[in-house]
Amino acid sequence: MNPIIEMPGGLENVSIFKYAAIECGIRYQNRLDFSLIYSKEPCWAAGAFTTNKMCAAPVILCRQRIKNPIHAILINATNANAATGKQGLENAKLLTKELGKLLSIDENSILMASTGIIGVQLPVDKMKHSLPVLVNNLSTEAGTLLPRAIMTTDTFPKQYAISFKTSTGTYSMAGIAKGAGMIAPNMATLLCFVVTDFPTEQHILNKLFYESVNVSLNAITIDGDMSTNDTAIILSPARPSSHTENDIKVFGEALHVMMRKLAYLIVSDAEGATKCVTIKVIHAANDTDAKKAAKSIAESLLVKTAMFGNDPNWGRIACAAGYSGAQLQEETLSIYFDSIPLFKNGTPVEYEKETLIKILQKREYTITVDLGIGNSEFEYLTSDLSYDYVKINAEYST
Repeated sequence: MNPIIEMPGGLENVSIFKYAAIECGIRYQNRLDFSLIYSKEPCWAAGAFTTNKMCAAPVILCRQRIKNPIHAILINATNANAATGKQGLENAKLLTKELGKLLSIDENSILMASTGIIGVQLPVDKMKHSLPVLVNNLSTEAGTLLPRAIMTTDTFPKQYAISFKTSTGTYSMAGIAKGAGMIAPNMATLLCFVVTDFPTEQHILNKLFYESVNVSLNAITIDGDMSTNDTAIILSPARPSSHTENDIKVFGEALHVMMRKLAYLIVSDAEGATKCVTIKVIHAANDTDAKKAAKSIAESLLVKTAMFGNDPNWGRIACAAGYSGAQLQEETLSIYFDSIPLFKNGTPVEYEKETLIKILQKREYTITVDLGIGNSEFEYLTSDLSYDYVKINAEYST
């Protein structure tokens, strides 16, 4: 029996946490844009953040505090608080300090995340005055509101919840995410928050979260742009536990399921996209080469536009694999669309056109690239690139 079970809904399934989301009017009126995740008991946190040198103020703050016992995450949408200098960091610290007073917790136990327009200072007075309202709205049920409160150009809220069974009992895990553009390997303009009632040690949480992010949020691309604000955080109760090695393994598997699902939801909502395609590289010389080749193909604009045009252009795929830096021999290279070979052992293959057209017209399919050299493999999720992507980003206000 599978110990990991999908549950309806999202954050509200993890009832040791309380949540709130309100309309603050940070940039727009009449929309949820200010939210909070709170735990009365201290939690261990693990985080993954943008590698962009122009990282936002809340990312700097999170990096400074992530090793502390954590009680809360304060989140705002529509303003990234990026490229805002020392004032931006001071504003983030001021808001967490005020929130700490309201919750009677140390400000250093509060993390912050922001998403939205770059280069504009937060309306800190307005947000400060909204903090009591946010705190007064805390409840487990309000977890249903947070996926929508963190959206920017997303077209739908992204949430997922699972339960998993170990020798010490049944536990819950839930996550939310936002992101539709500026999505690239090493995360992108995305926010992702996962909570669980499974207690574990911080070093174990860090290790498992790193491994899960590497095969999920760090294995997706929409447009190759890397944001200033990427933030992914998991919270787990910092209480003693007596878990077995197998319990930790089950937790790790559950975390993999959670993160891959959230990554899939992000790519499936890519700006202007009509396709969500898995790029699977197999039989690479080593893990690094497998990831290099998959990344190169997934990011290729020519491959992505061919996807949009329902064009089985295996030549563009072979080209992207060829310049990826991975070991490659033409005579061992094969390319498949789902199960149909188009190029096998260095030679083009005749294929049934009608069957291939049906594959290309699907919302989701897999392109498998067999390098025929070793035993390593890696998967990337990518989207096509459409006219609408250009339109959406040409019209996005600065």
